[in-house]
Amino acid sequence: MDITPIFELRNQLRSAAIAGANLISENFRLKKSVEAFEPLKGASPVFAKIYELSASLVSGNSESAAGTLLDTITLVDSVVCTLTSTAVPGTVEELPITEFSAEITNAPYSVLSAVIDALTTSGSGNYETVSRTRNERPELLRDYRVMPALVKGLGASYSELADLVENILGDMGEEIIPLLKKDFDPKGKKEMLRRLGLIERLCGASENAFYLEQLPNSEKDMRKLLIYALRFDPSNAEKLTELSKTEKGKAKDAALYALAALDCDISKDYFEELGNKKPEDTLKYLTGVTAPWVCRLTAKLLTTVTTDKDGNRIPLCEDKSAASKSKTPYDQYIATMKRFVYPLIGKSGAEIEAFYRDTKMPGDCTDIDIALGASIVMTNDEGLKKLAFELNKKYNGSFLGSETKARLYSSENCADWLEKQLKPIRKTLKNARDAYDNSIVSTLGSIRCKNGKYGIETTIHNEIKEAWMPFFREFSQPVVPDFIDLFIKLDLWAFDDIMTRFYNREDADFTAKLRVHFEEKVTSSDTVINTRHAYYGLMYRCGFTNIRGIAAKYFQNNKVDNPKQYFTALPGTHEYRVEEAYEVIRLMREGKLKCHFDLDEFAVWVENVFKRS
Repeated sequence: MDITPIFELRNQLRSAAIAGANLISENFRLKKSVEAFEPLKGASPVFAKIYELSASLVSGNSESAAGTLLDTITLVDSVVCTLTSTAVPGTVEELPITEFSAEITNAPYSVLSAVIDALTTSGSGNYETVSRTRNERPELLRDYRVMPALVKGLGASYSELADLVENILGDMGEEIIPLLKKDFDPKGKKEMLRRLGLIERLCGASENAFYLEQLPNSEKDMRKLLIYALRFDPSNAEKLTELSKTEKGKAKDAALYALAALDCDISKDYFEELGNKKPEDTLKYLTGVTAPWVCRLTAKLLTTVTTDKDGNRIPLCEDKSAASKSKTPYDQYIATMKRFVYPLIGKSGAEIEAFYRDTKMPGDCTDIDIALGASIVMTNDEGLKKLAFELNKKYNGSFLGSETKARLYSSENCADWLEKQLKPIRKTLKNARDAYDNSIVSTLGSIRCKNGKYGIETTIHNEIKEAWMPFFREFSQPVVPDFIDLFIKLDLWAFDDIMTRFYNREDADFTAKLRVHFEEKVTSSDTVINTRHAYYGLMYRCGFTNIRGIAAKYFQNNKVDNPKQYFTALPGTHEYRVEEAYEVIRLMREGKLKCHFDLDEFAVWVENVFKRS
């Protein structure tokens, strides 16, 4: 049965309503629609009623044209809502896959518009809107109506929002690549630079043709980063060698850093030759590269630059000749670090181990300890793990951070060893800053959870990107429950802070233990006010908010003389805080909680000030 006439009738009835009921009898289009609908009147009683009403309208026999028109429109709309076809010619098809996504959420545009506006306009509250959407309704961010706005958000003037958007897009994986490449401008700035960063992070060598295609029209920072993106594909070795001769400044450095990252004979021969002429200049380009030939060359060049003209070894990090032109002590320190320490990061092998053993260490080995520890995380090399034990013993605990990482990446449970190390010094770690100055605590503070896996995240400074780049490696240590139980037993704010850094919301046991622990800390009479407020921050970080009854438990355990301050800081939404305040007032009026302030005055404040703020 062709039901197109009912849709045409609906359109003409609505037009007639706009024109006015007194003109209906003269509406020839409506008459034609009624005539076309007449064959359907026998299909059902409802269709018969529709024809009867509409026919009386066009004939002019209706006693109340306006009322009949309204009844007819209402009945037609009700029928249309039950039909499975449309008035649009053609067949029903699946939503086509566009260049970026076909995903659509069951959400009206009015819901999505707030997110889209936050991503495409400037103003306060945009970061909070996007962040809340990510936490509470992440599916909205994959809607095909939102994803183009996400890409535009990479150019947000508020850098924290742009960083958040970059993380969101990075988590989506390669499905976002077509949209990142769409309308890409090699002369662009913020947004385009972040687009390129995502493309190379997600795709690496598979988008090598794209990097080469964009390179000729690029300039400034974009050119530098496009050249650096060529580091993924060994077939670019000759191209990078050529660019190292034709480019200048940062673009030239990008070509050399990219060439060093290629594990091929062209790169090896180039840097071995350069190392014979300019050992210090060569070292900086080898930073962060882990290929075996790079490790061997690094050990050779470091030995050269730490040996004086008389053949004596210079204590590592103490020579200031490379930093003599630096203006401040900090600049001198960084210059020396780049010369000696950064090239060691990520390096392993017999030659590197020999360099650690034979070199003359400075009085403070902290920076060398950090470099060795980062190398253990990056390589998981057994030789470096044994070296960490050896150096820590030789230098009386100066390589404790490296040994901690070596133990974390061993198959043996190190929870008992950690407890033995931390218990004796626990009293010295009361201050959060002092705690993180401790090499073990600092190492534990770098534990993270990625995709349900626990491991250490270290960072490496990238000269071309001018940023610290994260590197994560999973370990097999039983973080839950062993580390959690240990940290809770140690009862120190620094360890509670550490737990929130690798908190896994998907782990039910972890969530239960941490939530109970935090509730006890914020309701206990032993917790001082400043520390309690710090715990509120940790609870927000983990999503432990809007906990019913927590205020009553606090007032039961503590003598409170300033309830306004308490409820203003309570972790949760404003509506939740107001409800908790009313609950405490109720319990105090019933005599179930002691009151140490003017309850009536507080009740008035809650009703007239707090509730309405």
